[in-house]
Amino acid sequence: MEELELIKKHFGEKFMHFCRSNFSTILEQKNELWNILNSKFEYTKFLYEDLIKYNMLNNFIDYIYAIYNKKDKIELTKTDKDPFELMNEAGYDLYECKTEEEIQQFRKYYKPNEEICTFNGGRLETDYVFFAVKKDVNNIKREKFKNPKREDEYGTSVISIQFHKGKVNTLSIKNRYNHVVDAPDATFSNNLEKIKKGLTYSFQNKYGYNILSNAEKIELLKHNYVMTSEGKFLRYNIEWNDIYYCDNNIIIDRGKKNMQYCDKSKYILIDYFIIDLENKKIFAYDKNNNDCFVETINNIK
Repeated sequence: MEELELIKKHFGEKFMHFCRSNFSTILEQKNELWNILNSKFEYTKFLYEDLIKYNMLNNFIDYIYAIYNKKDKIELTKTDKDPFELMNEAGYDLYECKTEEEIQQFRKYYKPNEEICTFNGGRLETDYVFFAVKKDVNNIKREKFKNPKREDEYGTSVISIQFHKGKVNTLSIKNRYNHVVDAPDATFSNNLEKIKKGLTYSFQNKYGYNILSNAEKIELLKHNYVMTSEGKFLRYNIEWNDIYYCDNNIIIDRGKKNMQYCDKSKYILIDYFIIDLENKKIFAYDKNNNDCFVETINNIK
């Protein structure tokens, strides 16, 4: 099954679309995003809604990229040069955009229907925006590239380097082709070192950007989620007496994961009650729970 279809099946369609829009770098590597999600989150169709509800979408993006960058092991090359000097050595003129008007000055380099959405306005509210233009850009003609490739000479002759505003400044390098090629906002696999060694360190050093971060330091899902012994986030519906009653009939009993009632053809978990479909009875999981509700239920058919 395709990676995005797997994500859709276990986490829902809205979450799948969210992943496709925000993790293009990771999706370039087969099953990499799925492996991260599968290792850190128990399946739930409510994850996307919870991230919105608790204003955690940006934190989630930072968290996933922090895990990915740690696995990717991007090695930093220290340098005393600033990003403008390094980009000059790589054959680019680098520009920092602090106003909408400065961003719009670069629209002229893009062909109709290939403009990046940065030109639609509002990007400076969420990101730090830079443009890098090859010194010989006027000699690189779109018409010469009948079969565009993301990292070809035209596609990389004008790039936008953007850092998301937040505790972790997730990086996106946007291509001149935009949606004509696959993953246009993950040019050079969003790795500045592929443009010029030392560029990642240089941006971090000059601007204080936190590009490579430790996932454990990112606040995430503090409401209605419990951490399992395997180190996964698990959504729970109710907590009672240090017992968490979770999605998919999973119960976390004082830190230990109980899968005894996970077969949904045999059991239904409702709050802290279990309906036994085979034996036609209802009971409270916790023997210390004296809720008299179960005594009112008779003759389950």
